Amino acid sequence: MGKDLSQAGPKTHVADIVHHGEKLILPEGLPIKAAIDLLYRRAEYLETSVDITEKFDVFPLDGAYGLSQVIIDKYGWQEGKPIQSMFGSQKPQVLRIPAGVGQKVDVPWGQFELPNVKGTLSTGVDRGAAGRAVFVLSAEVKRKDEATVRQLFDDLREYLRHNSLYRGKAIKIRFREENGQPIGMPEPEFMDLSEVRPDNLILNDDLTASIKANLFTPIQRVEDCLANGIKVKRGVLLGGPYGTGKTLAATVAARLAQDAGVTYIYTPRAHELGDAIAFAKQYQSPACVVFCEDIDRTVTGDRTVEMDDILNILDGIDTKNENIITVLTTNHLENVNQAMLRPGRLDAIMNIVPPDAGTAERLVRYYGADAIREDEDLSEVGHALDGQIPAVIEEAVKRAKLFQLALSDKGSAVTDISAEALRQSASTMTKQIQLLAEPEEKVTPTLDAAFKDTMVKALNGDGKEATVQ
Repeated sequence: MGKDLSQAGPKTHVADIVHHGEKLILPEGLPIKAAIDLLYRRAEYLETSVDITEKFDVFPLDGAYGLSQVIIDKYGWQEGKPIQSMFGSQKPQVLRIPAGVGQKVDVPWGQFELPNVKGTLSTGVDRGAAGRAVFVLSAEVKRKDEATVRQLFDDLREYLRHNSLYRGKAIKIRFREENGQPIGMPEPEFMDLSEVRPDNLILNDDLTASIKANLFTPIQRVEDCLANGIKVKRGVLLGGPYGTGKTLAATVAARLAQDAGVTYIYTPRAHELGDAIAFAKQYQSPACVVFCEDIDRTVTGDRTVEMDDILNILDGIDTKNENIITVLTTNHLENVNQAMLRPGRLDAIMNIVPPDAGTAERLVRYYGADAIREDEDLSEVGHALDGQIPAVIEEAVKRAKLFQLALSDKGSAVTDISAEALRQSASTMTKQIQLLAEPEEKVTPTLDAAFKDTMVKALNGDGKEATVQ
């Protein structure tokens, strides 16, 4: 049986407590003793602990950097208060992380305290969508400081909506060890693109037009693509022999991306492509470029589980509407499985061939710079270097400079390289160029095969085939 009102205990008064002005004002009808009891209970409540945890969908170091900026803005500095424990005073942990090319900053990590806040805050890592690492901030504080800490969480959330350490930057990152195991805390490196210029890339005219349309334009004009109904999601494969300019084209793309505020992610291993694209999803506003070299190491030959994983990554249902441009390279375009080549997975495939005569001539002028007169006829030099990779052409120009320097006094500058000197320099490289050609693969015979071959020759003096059991 329940109690009726006549049997109920003493009434418990409840009222909100607001700190305002210099007077202690009680609600009408609240006795002083009841007010004292209310204040005691409120004091006890404020001394209880509360746990607050939030997962932020950003890379952990990005979240830690954002936290440091919010703390600096709030307190004027970011160094946390030392924690008192049974082992004595412990200084808060600080990570020194790259914040740009040649720049590093300190960010709070692990467990630390804030000034005038009773309790501790701690940073950590968890797994978000697609298994990517995300930033976690937790707090165990007294109720009286709950509002202060929740405001810190709100400020961090707002900061991360508009700011990032990596968005709009070009970075290189590894996600896995050589044995394929995930790296606990990947460390992005900022790429130094200060010396990269679009005019560094000198290719045959048709290749230049194709790369500009299929790669550079989507990077530089994201909003125009979307306004014209062109999806930014795109797969680009740059194929061709060693040294023809594939990596240089991708590096120029990195500079253009950074200039346009588009994030550029370079991961050097094909088996980390899935990790890179998962990472890119956090930074695809307005777009993100993922660059990976030598994809043929994974998508050559018959279909495998690993190959199917990459195909699903490029054409998966969860990536169809992403603003991610994937750029891949291969030195052996002919070895790439056909399943990889269809539009939707790879929309543009460009074979970067060695320079033709006209392009070779432009490269000679580029490497020679002011040392070659504008009116110098380099047509014969261009024909002599037709089909050679840029590294060979650059060496031919260097040799011509060295020949002239050898005939000059010490301290002289090379100011005039003639077409004849360049032609002769190119001709001296003939033997080296021949050695650059890939040699035919030689198969070393096994001991059994060598023995059989010897027996065949011994039994058949006329060279006819014999059967050896």
